[in-house]
This record gives sequence, C-alpha cells and structure tokens, in this order.
Amino acid sequence: MLCEKCKKRTATVFYNENINGKTRSYSLCGECAAKLREKGELQDITSMVGSFADPFSKLHDDFFGGFFGIPAHTGIAKAKKCPVCGTSFAEIAESGKIGCPECYETFADELANSIHSIHGTTSHTGNVPARHRAKQQRGEKLKKLKQELKDALEKEAYEHAAELRDEIRKLESENEKEEN
Repeated sequence: MLCEKCKKRTATVFYNENINGKTRSYSLCGECAAKLREKGELQDITSMVGSFADPFSKLHDDFFGGFFGIPAHTGIAKAKKCPVCGTSFAEIAESGKIGCPECYETFADELANSIHSIHGTTSHTGNVPARHRAKQQRGEKLKKLKQELKDALEKEAYEHAAELRDEIRKLESENEKEEN
C-alpha cells in the first residue's frame, strides 16, 4: 500500500483518530508521518507517553513497565536491525526489498500488515513444488484438525475430540518420519 500523501513510498504508519465523532484514517510512509509530527498535525502514542513519563520516569517504569511493558521514553529509540544482514525496517520500507530470509523473522510483526494489505493473506496460496506438496497438505490438515479439536473441547464433545486427537498424533508422527 502506498503512502496517501506522497504516493511514492510504502505506507508503514497507520493512524486513526476520532475527534468529536469525526473519524480520520491515514496510511503514511515514515517520512511523511515524521513531517506531520513535526508540524503537530499527527501525534503518536510514544510522544504522549514520553511527555508524561520524563519527570516521573522511575514511577513510569514501575507502573507502565510492570503492567503494560512500556519503557520510559528517553529520546530516540534504537532502530531494530536484522541480526544477520543488519538491515533496518526503515530501509526495507524505503526500498521495498527484504535484506535476507532472517528479516522475515526479525520484522514479522511490522511486515504482516504490509503483506496482508498487498496480497490479502499472510500465507502462501500458490503452487508448491511436488516434493513439498504432501508436507504442506499435512500441515494445513493439522491446523484444521487442531481448530476442530479446540471447538470439540469447548462443546464438550469428548468422544469426537479423542478421535481428532488420534488423527493429529498420526499426522504428526508422519511429519516426524519424513523429517528423519
């Protein structure tokens, strides 16, 4: 999804505001969002928490850190980087290219929204090489069976749940045999 303001870079900042019942949504790139923050037209939660926390950072860390895991705002945060290639998410957003396979793991949370908005899903739905097709089908079936098991347990259908459990164990053992 492209930035609504510059229409050049990938949108990485998604902002919704509701003022007196009037709702506005923005999808912006990092640069345009930073410009709007500088002008005061866009406020982010970190600046609000930071302005509150500076004089009371110890109290803030005890309260927010203990309950919500939010550290005190102490200036510019370090940018998260991939441990293998050293690429930051800002660089990925700017270029539109992932640095290495480890970047997908490192930036999974940040990339999920972008991937979902572009492709409509975050799981592969295309063709699969024949040598991997059986394993993928077992994985999909396992996921479906585990959801059915959860539903059966919630409905207290224990006989059906036992059948599902046995089928899940069978598929998992097939996966283990194939891996070895």
